[in-house]
Amino acid sequence: MEQKTEQNEKATKKQKIFWLIPLIIFIAFISYMMIRTIPGEVKETIVDTPVSTAGFVTLSDSFEDVLEDDIYDKDYYINLNGLTTKVLGINSLNERQKLENGYLALFEEPQDTQRDSNYVIELNQFLNERDIPFLFILAPGKASFYDAQTAPGYNNEAGSNIDNMINVLTDAGVPCLDMDAWFEENKWTIEDVFFKTDHHWLPQAGLQSARLTMDYLSGLGEVQYDPETLKEENWTVITLPDWSLGSDGKRTGIAYAGVDDFPVYFPNYATDYTYSYLQFHSKGWVYTDSPLNLSYMDYKDYFGSSVYDTYLYNNYPLQKITNSDAKNAQKVLIIGDSYRLPYMYFLSTQFQEIYGIDVRNYTDGSAAQYIEELQPDIVLMCTAVSEVSDVRIYMFGVSSYLTALDETDMDTDIVRLGDYKLEAGEGDQDCLTRVEASLERGQTYTLTVDSTAYSGGEDQYVQMTLQDLSTDEAVYNRYFDINSDEIQRWIFTVPEDTKDEYGIYFYAGTKEHTAGVTAELQNVTLRKGIFEK
Repeated sequence: MEQKTEQNEKATKKQKIFWLIPLIIFIAFISYMMIRTIPGEVKETIVDTPVSTAGFVTLSDSFEDVLEDDIYDKDYYINLNGLTTKVLGINSLNERQKLENGYLALFEEPQDTQRDSNYVIELNQFLNERDIPFLFILAPGKASFYDAQTAPGYNNEAGSNIDNMINVLTDAGVPCLDMDAWFEENKWTIEDVFFKTDHHWLPQAGLQSARLTMDYLSGLGEVQYDPETLKEENWTVITLPDWSLGSDGKRTGIAYAGVDDFPVYFPNYATDYTYSYLQFHSKGWVYTDSPLNLSYMDYKDYFGSSVYDTYLYNNYPLQKITNSDAKNAQKVLIIGDSYRLPYMYFLSTQFQEIYGIDVRNYTDGSAAQYIEELQPDIVLMCTAVSEVSDVRIYMFGVSSYLTALDETDMDTDIVRLGDYKLEAGEGDQDCLTRVEASLERGQTYTLTVDSTAYSGGEDQYVQMTLQDLSTDEAVYNRYFDINSDEIQRWIFTVPEDTKDEYGIYFYAGTKEHTAGVTAELQNVTLRKGIFEK
């Protein structure tokens, strides 16, 4: 008996030594990294920090900032941190939990979805009054997915967020597509729907949501739909093996949960694409001939790239896909977050014009204003329930828009500004034309153009800008199609809480993309208030 006890003690000691080795290596590595990377402000913090519990917390926070932002060879630190955590059998790291199937997921908590539901209900009513069909597509979060096997000590009670939101919206008459319920009913597993290291859904899940959307719209009699076009066998799928480290994996490292294969879908039938997107902070438009960013297929960079952005490049404020080979001529607007990117790509095979807006990043007005200006035939919203706490996604601006509409004096005289010929020079700023008009602070205006034409250059738009004349900076922008016989409208509100003066600028083309562009604007009018075209 004594001999067995002695053997057990030796085995225990060996186990302790086994576990100590990676810990010692990890601590030594962290110390080395901190010495290599510690910036001057942290050194000052060390000197100035009192020896106390509060001082220790301050010092700890300073080092955490170093590790997150300035660490030398940060990727190696993240990988070693993930490897050590995996070896120790810890099922959470950097605000991510590892599900029982090895998938990474955010911590999702039950939320009060009433606020966001009210915004969607308000938007639906706004669209109903304009006879614009609407469909709300709610994608599940990974941790709240119906079959998510959460890590020990955690739960997926956030699944109630989906039920609560769908129930409230359905009771209010909002057409909804509950993808979580569909996946459960059709026995799609979490492996069928999500990447292992990313919070996004797989392109095949976006394709399925596009199928269900077309089923719904065709049932309303709104569109032509050949189901064969969205069947997976009518797409060529190129799968890039071990190609992607998702947003969750970038926080935990390659060793902790591995990496993902990445599928890229190409339709096996004719498409004639042009694609453009407005860069963040309205820093100009980019034009290309495909909504797929195929550069991600050329190289593998786990920490330096987001392969999910193969679809539509990123969460840009505004996006436009044209496909002249599509059957449906309706103009479709899709509101949402990054879950809409593959979804929007698949729907682009069905419609000749699809516009996308990410309200979180759109700084040139509200979604309600943009809807009124664009006059879409169909509006869709595709978002994930895991984003329910981000109110920016639901800030459509309907109430403020309707208030301005109610305050409009219908007897306001039209101020006819006339016809404009915008002749560009060789530089990108030579196109600038300032409109002479007196603008009142806090007042909403409607500017309309009967038609636009261009005789030079390759740009697709004419840019209208509300300019702060005191700082010479743009406040809001609007982009009119550059070769159109349709009346186009721009609704904007001059900032109220300022003493600055404002003016209107026209650009032939868009700012930074104007060299060689010449455009003509016919019958430009400005009117105080909000008016139809």
